[in-house]
Amino acid sequence: MNKAASVKARLRNLARKQGRSYQDLLQIYALERTIYRLSLSPHKDKFTLKGGIFLYALFEGRFPRSTTDIDLLAQRISNEKESLEKVFYDIFSVDTDDGMRFDLESMNLRTIADAKQYPGTRITITAYIERTRLSVTVDVGFGDCITPERVQMEFPVLLNDPEPVVFAYSKESVIAEKLEAIASLGFLTSRYKDFYDIFLLSRFFPFNGTTLQAAIGETFRNRGTPMEEIVAFEKQFISDSLHKRRWAAFAKKKNTTFDTSLEEVISQIKSFLIPVLEALQRDEIFASYWEPDDLSWKFRRVGQR
Repeated sequence: MNKAASVKARLRNLARKQGRSYQDLLQIYALERTIYRLSLSPHKDKFTLKGGIFLYALFEGRFPRSTTDIDLLAQRISNEKESLEKVFYDIFSVDTDDGMRFDLESMNLRTIADAKQYPGTRITITAYIERTRLSVTVDVGFGDCITPERVQMEFPVLLNDPEPVVFAYSKESVIAEKLEAIASLGFLTSRYKDFYDIFLLSRFFPFNGTTLQAAIGETFRNRGTPMEEIVAFEKQFISDSLHKRRWAAFAKKKNTTFDTSLEEVISQIKSFLIPVLEALQRDEIFASYWEPDDLSWKFRRVGQR
């Protein structure tokens, strides 16, 4: 059996064993091996893993919603199309023995238009495992800040392959960017993944209040978003029938594992983030620690453990 056939057979077995979709595992494998090629390329230091694929890695492959693409922050690199095209041609050309190959002629780049100062770029390419065709999408952003600094992360693998080691976001900046998106989009937001991801992070991870406060403050300043009342935290948004229906559709589409209403999710997010936002507005240091076990902030004096 050749390598590609072996990969498909092992992914089928894994899907049966874990009760997961074989197609989902194929897609995750394609993303994983793309990240592995990035980790071997001379461009590794220019990119930082973020978004849903970072959360997938943070949860060690057990992230409770599906993710289908790769999000990267680019630093010390031009956002010109020609420059990025060469960089990703190099990345997709890295030779590895993992049963996957890329059709380099299929690579396409287009600008992601949004309200940020620096437009992003979406790279799409076709990959194959034997004759099985997969689409890989990489979204590259520019101009954002990371607080605290990025760290190196081992990306979890599905099979017995070498683990990619790449630079990754801080979970504090993930929350800060998602909160900023919620604040800036207001009542019209349809990015329900932002609510869900903040909800999950607050349930599973502890946080240093001063670090989270710094990340939120820096992100809002960098993106030029005022620190005002957040419309999505208000009753009008929470009780809106359209948002409730869209939330239910999001949960079904993304295979979320928590059967939680939009109202419950926002209530927990408010408990998690309102104290931090209030401290920012008062220009006070938020010297507390978030305890995920009881979902509350605890005040701690300097040096206390």
